[in-house]
Amino acid sequence: MNPETEASAARLFFALWLPPEVARTLYTQAGGIVGKSGGKLIREEFLHLTLAFLGEVPELRLPELQAIAASLELPRVPVRLDRLGFWKHNHIVWAGCGETAPELSALAGKLQRALVPAGFLDAERAVTPHVTLLRKAAHPGELPALPAQEWTAGEFVLARSWRTDRGSTYEPVARWPLH
Repeated sequence: MNPETEASAARLFFALWLPPEVARTLYTQAGGIVGKSGGKLIREEFLHLTLAFLGEVPELRLPELQAIAASLELPRVPVRLDRLGFWKHNHIVWAGCGETAPELSALAGKLQRALVPAGFLDAERAVTPHVTLLRKAAHPGELPALPAQEWTAGEFVLARSWRTDRGSTYEPVARWPLH
């Protein structure tokens, strides 16, 4: 028997959590869209930009995962969200970047490259920086303009997600500074 398969697992991802003022603006924008598209509004305090989605990870590997993250010297990065979009294939309304800052792509790439050798990811994946605002939405038609939301990310987060009958719940497990 493999103890890893016997242990409980957590659904994990690394992300940049949004500053409260940015989260408030995006949540308000999403609230105006949900009336015409339906769907489940992501709670304001859960809004984040995913850097690496890991999926199910055995709980006993959490210390190893946290040690990898703590060993990284990652730089602070500028983030600019300046447009809203809709992905028909998965029914998501999102806020994203008209043009991704190269520093943001480099941060995600460096983090992912550190996770591959330990088997937390099978390969580095391109990141499409976005913040999910609504799930299970119908096509909302033309979306309103999004006033640019800009900040410099000063930390990254390892978070756990659960799906419940009320939608997804996210909980930061650990945080590390960006330098």
